[in-house]
Order: sequence, then structure tokens, then C-alpha cells
Amino acid sequence: MNEALLEQYFANRVTADEAKQVLAWFDTEAGQSYLVRRLNNQFSNADWHAPPTIPVPDADQMLSTIRHRLAAASTEHRPVIRRINWLRQPMQWAAIFVGSLLLATAAFFGYRQLYPADLFQQTAFGKTTRFTLSDGSLVTLNGNSSLRYAPHWKSGQTREVWLNGEGFFQVTHKSNHERFIVHLPNKLNVEVLGTQFNVLARESRAKVVLNTGKIQLDVGNPRQNKLVMKPGDLIYTDVKTKEYYRKRVDAAAQSAWQTGKLKFEGTSLQEVAQMLKDTYGATVLIADPDLQRQTLSGTIPNQSMQTILNGLSTVFDLRITQQKNRIIIQRTNLSQHE
Repeated sequence: MNEALLEQYFANRVTADEAKQVLAWFDTEAGQSYLVRRLNNQFSNADWHAPPTIPVPDADQMLSTIRHRLAAASTEHRPVIRRINWLRQPMQWAAIFVGSLLLATAAFFGYRQLYPADLFQQTAFGKTTRFTLSDGSLVTLNGNSSLRYAPHWKSGQTREVWLNGEGFFQVTHKSNHERFIVHLPNKLNVEVLGTQFNVLARESRAKVVLNTGKIQLDVGNPRQNKLVMKPGDLIYTDVKTKEYYRKRVDAAAQSAWQTGKLKFEGTSLQEVAQMLKDTYGATVLIADPDLQRQTLSGTIPNQSMQTILNGLSTVFDLRITQQKNRIIIQRTNLSQHE
């Protein structure tokens, strides 16, 4: 989804077709994840007070409420009897959505009142940030990512953080061996004592790569679903497609993004396209299925999306056309493949 279009939508400066496009996207997992991040970003530093009667919200329930409100509104505004076309009434749809968003906001207010100490770090598309937690652990967040955490932990207390996006963790080992747990979407958890690792958690997908130390990946409630990882291990899981695999990789290459470089080692062009979407919010089109499966190995700069595109074009001999946030990747010599 185009970030500029989203901002236009919230400013009520969209056409009927654009409103339909945005609302349809809000009903996807990516759109729902965006709404949570937007609420976190807008209200994490706000100075307000909420009535104590507001309950602690459940994120899944909150988004489910939005989805049902939108679905119900879609039914109510179908062109029947009176022949009213809801596509020509973006203001009505905007009002319906704002009503749902206010419900979510009210729940968020209650949550922040009951948990006032939580801190938030969030990055914009294409931006990274590095910060230190109270226990001395270092965290680097990639673009379009967020982390929620406590300002401090007591001795003997489990250190817990909540990640949405991609982050590199350098966890400090404590003398009392307090656990450090990274909670990911879809009930996935990474538990460590002292180590360095990279975590990617986007929508239904999660990828964990261990650089040093030892971590335990909890992929479900049963004890037997806890996997112990060794340095160089990569574990990938997608709860939506039920895909899962484990393999050995160059761990340093997987986390090279934090040093201003991207290192590819047999990475498919489709995976690169997904990275550009996740980190920079770009829409990437690769029409040729064979080109989607083409693998890349090498290193290119990671200062901005433009430098990445220039590197892909030069190093891997690709024809890349960019129209604002829409990117088309083709082979350089199309005649050889027609």
C-alpha cells in the first residue's frame, strides 16, 4: 500500500475508488498490522488520561472489531432498492471507519493507562534506529518496525519485549540468569540468556537467525514445540501457509542491513521484492516467473531504496523502472526471453 495514499485517506482527500482501495487493504493482515503501528505511533507520547473503567484491549479482538464493522457497513451500503452506490460516498465510509478507529483508540487509551510505563520505539519506512535497553542490551530496528518494552526490570524479573518488524538484538547476560524473551506476532517467542540474533516478524511470517550464543524458539504452547538454535541456524515459519524450514546460513550476512549493506547468498529476487515492500513500503512487480526465482549472491549498499535499486540494476544486470513507490523489475535484454 502506498504511504502517500494512506496519508491522503486520513486527511479525507481521496477519490471514491481510492477510498475503496484503502478500506479493502485495511481488511488484510498487512492493513491491520499497519493500524496497530499507527495507533502506537500516534498515542505513545500523548499526554492524556482515560477512565479506569476501560478494559485492557486485546489486539486481535480490537482488529476483529474493525473488520466486522467494515464488513457490516459494506452490507448496509450495497446498491439495493434505493440504488445508492457506496463507492460514490467515500465520506460515509470514512465516517464508518473513523467510528471503528475511535473504538480501537479508546481501548488503546485504557491499555496505556494500565501500563503507563511501557516505552515504544518505531521506525519509518527505510529508516533504522539503535538504542540501549535498561539492562544494557542493544537493539537495532530496521525500517517499518516497532518495539514495545519496559523502562526497567527488577532483579530476577523476566525481561520481555514485543517486536513487530525486524530487529537485531545484542542481549546482555545477567548474573542472576534472568530470561530475555522477544514476543513476535502469531504467538511466536524467542527466549535467550545472552546472545546476538536477528529477528524478522512481518504479518504471518517470522525468520530468526542466531549469530552467537544460544536461543530457544517457542513456536507454540506445547513444550515439544520449543526449538533450540545454534549459531548459524536460520528458522523460518509462516503460520498462514504452514511453511516451515530450518537451514544453516551466514548469520553475519543476514544482519548486514544494520551496517548499511545488503548481503545476498542465493537470495531469490522475489525475496528481495518482499524486503523492499516490508522495509520501504514499495510495490514491486516482477511479471516473469523465472525472474522471480532467479537467485542473487553479492553485496550492495543499503543507504536508501534508490541505492538498493541502483545496486540491483548494476550488479545483477536488471532493468528497473520506478514510478514513485511502484517498482517494475525486468530483464535487461527482453528480446532474448520473449
